[in-house]
Amino acid sequence: DLTGVRGVTAAQAAAGTLAETARRAAADGGPTPAQILAGLAAAARCDLPELVDVRLHEAATALPRTATLPELLDALDLLEALHRGHLPGTSAASRAACAALTDDLLEAAVRSLPGLAGSDDPADAAALVALADRAAAHHLGLRTDDALAALAATASPLMQGAALAVRVLLDLDPADALGDRAAGWIDAAGTADSRRALTRRLAGVLTAAGPLLQSSPAALTPLLDRVDHLADQDFLDRLPALRGGFDALAPAARDRLLDTVTERLGDRIDLALDAPPALLAFWAAADAAGLAALKALPLPRPQEPAEDPAPAGDPAPDAPDAPPAPTPRPEAHRLAPADRWRLLLGRERDRLPAGARRYAHA
Repeated sequence: DLTGVRGVTAAQAAAGTLAETARRAAADGGPTPAQILAGLAAAARCDLPELVDVRLHEAATALPRTATLPELLDALDLLEALHRGHLPGTSAASRAACAALTDDLLEAAVRSLPGLAGSDDPADAAALVALADRAAAHHLGLRTDDALAALAATASPLMQGAALAVRVLLDLDPADALGDRAAGWIDAAGTADSRRALTRRLAGVLTAAGPLLQSSPAALTPLLDRVDHLADQDFLDRLPALRGGFDALAPAARDRLLDTVTERLGDRIDLALDAPPALLAFWAAADAAGLAALKALPLPRPQEPAEDPAPAGDPAPDAPDAPPAPTPRPEAHRLAPADRWRLLLGRERDRLPAGARRYAHA
């Protein structure tokens, strides 16, 4: 009695369980877009073609009107898997229905863009970037031009940054213009409000950092240069805002960006050697022998400084002309560019000089 309550075969039991789930969702005022997608995926995995057809009809009716952009993108991923036959439970008719519904949902995704203007949710920024890939594949770049331009001009700082990055990915704007604009955000971040806006705008742009660095590396070059050339105090004033913006990147992505930046600055030592292993072993033995020989030498101790040196400008008689003192580094740029990026990205703190570690802790 217990095992047969949903049906006497595995397929009947699965269909009965999914039907009961759908009935409860309807009784609670649903189904919601998320529940429709979950039901469609479950019906396909359980190899129930008739139930897949029912859920596809529900999706075609409800999703274009009620789904958010992230939900529409999830639906597009599921429909592609169904259309390609990656899941069981599909027929030729349902695969054709998936293709037709994909076009409808892409249109709905483009229509939903103005609704993102006030969003401060990183998931919406990520969905906007993900939509760029699909828009490029379906030649929808020009269709999204006006909506993206409106977001870039009037949306929340987070969505402004994401919209500007997407416009570059769709070749609607030149890459260097985005970099110049981002550098201008740094220059203008002189107040608390402007620094909060800087954090959100950078987070929006850097949501697309991976695709940008692959397709348009020039887009971030002005931003990288501006960080390198700020005076120390200006950099430290903006450091919390910059750190918050770059926190949109995952730790592994920040590691990769630090490698890229330090390589560009010449701070990354290339330890790759092409010599054969036997030659490397010979060199290592020679280095060890040389070090032992140096340690065995009776080297003189460095002389202690004089107790009462001559006053400045009054050299001792018969002293040879002293070489000119090295020009001190300007006080405004004591933080090396590579150390700035270690602070900004929160990586390689063990390589920071002692003077910069307190900023890392702060």
